[in-house]
Amino acid sequence: MESYMEYMVKKETTGKDKAVRALCISLVVLIALAGLLLAMPILFVAAFIFAMVYRYFIFPMTDLEYEYMYCDKQITVAKIMAKEKRKDVATYDLDKMELLVPANSYRLADYKNRDLTVVDYWSLDPAEDHVPFALIYEGKSKILLDLPADFVKIVQNNAPRKVFFD
Repeated sequence: MESYMEYMVKKETTGKDKAVRALCISLVVLIALAGLLLAMPILFVAAFIFAMVYRYFIFPMTDLEYEYMYCDKQITVAKIMAKEKRKDVATYDLDKMELLVPANSYRLADYKNRDLTVVDYWSLDPAEDHVPFALIYEGKSKILLDLPADFVKIVQNNAPRKVFFD
């Protein structure tokens, strides 16, 4: 019996994201105003080009959602940018997974001295009681995921010795 579940979470907009947006919009406005004041059409073209770069490249990277999908003993993570572009970023097999626990679990103590690559797919939810799950994958990576309890329960049904809620 195979299980399937999807879960989507919006990543909180950070101060850095807001600053990048404000800086880009201010730059477009300043270039356009300079073009108007100096009567230089080339500055209007530059402002238009920069506005398009902002719209299609910079803004989508500051407006993210993560979609987690469990199917066929795999957890797939997709990144949705500006509610328009969807990109699969990673797939994790349960057979290669070592551990899936809350990020504050005592079970991660054995992995503290290892040189693990940290991959963050967490929503940065500021609530105190909201803790991401840490997935230890192939002994090389620690992946932070924002998973609900029912999603983790489905994973636990298929890998009971690797998934814990403590």
